[in-house]
Amino acid sequence: METATTQPARFGDLWCEMSDQVMECVAGRSSLEHERATEFLVAAADLAVEMWFQKGDPATPAWTEWMHPWRKLAGDNPGTVYLSAPVSPRHTYRVRGPLAGAHYVGVQLYHQVQGFNAPSANISSADLVAGEDGRFELFLGGDRPDGGADWLPLQEDDYIAMVRVYSYEPWTRWDVSIERVDDAPAEPLPVEERLEKAAAYFQAEVLSSIELTGLIRAGGTNGYGPPDATYRQPKYGDALFPTLDNTYEGFFVDLGPGEAILLHGRLPKAKYTSLVFYDRWWATPDYPRLHCYLTDRDLVLNPDGSYDAVIAASDPGAPNWIDTGGLTEGVFASRFLLAEEKLLPEASVVKLAKLPALLASAGA
Repeated sequence: METATTQPARFGDLWCEMSDQVMECVAGRSSLEHERATEFLVAAADLAVEMWFQKGDPATPAWTEWMHPWRKLAGDNPGTVYLSAPVSPRHTYRVRGPLAGAHYVGVQLYHQVQGFNAPSANISSADLVAGEDGRFELFLGGDRPDGGADWLPLQEDDYIAMVRVYSYEPWTRWDVSIERVDDAPAEPLPVEERLEKAAAYFQAEVLSSIELTGLIRAGGTNGYGPPDATYRQPKYGDALFPTLDNTYEGFFVDLGPGEAILLHGRLPKAKYTSLVFYDRWWATPDYPRLHCYLTDRDLVLNPDGSYDAVIAASDPGAPNWIDTGGLTEGVFASRFLLAEEKLLPEASVVKLAKLPALLASAGA
């Protein structure tokens, strides 16, 4: 068994190992790519330590806010707040937060199936009830409370709760609380176990990001892959937290000199849609300075109701520009919340010089 004196050394060794793998992915590439790789490594370690070492005890739950201006990864979505806290079926928890001002609030519990995070119980703002103070009160685990309060059961192997709050403003903060409300004896996790969890999650973040980018590149470059694309079956899934309310699709972006990707499509019937460009580490460039994303409210539509959006490293002079921040490679992702249908845009590589004529013919 490892002791407290050897655990920090293991984390240090793991940092060196993961750093080597990350930097190998950007070997021979631009200084910007190396900067993005360094940002990813620091963000992944920072999230893992906060999530599983500092706040890793389900007996004393506390939210980890995943995304900040200085920490973005795992497919962050501008305007979306992601909160997570460890939970245990031996305890009962109360979650409180506002509904007013949010476009959507969702709470999702997770367990693991063959090493992958699988959604279990779920509730969203369509079913959450706000009290006179405008805040909802949701109980996790224990017995269903009297009085009609919102409640989600905790299954035997549920281990983490996540809250997602959608708005249309980047860097929105949200006042959501979580507290344990049962009388069961607390069994604090030893520091060695919390550090081991942090180290394991850091490794999972790095390996899953590298793998998923490779799979999505093989499945579809500059255009969506087929329904059976291999990126739908990753090997490393313990760092990914899918939600029952979202549908995701994407492809790898690889632009040559003077090239852009033209997206032509129609908005689906959905609660929320976003079109986002990420670097190869699934982190957005520096928004809001760089508008690397568009939502259903941002898109300027053509007279026939369709839209034309442009993914480009420099300003194409088009209203629906998705700015890559100077990167010529990365990942484009479509996100559809509570979608009634899935409408993916047609993607084509075009020369920037020919773009005005193409947009004019499309009626943009």
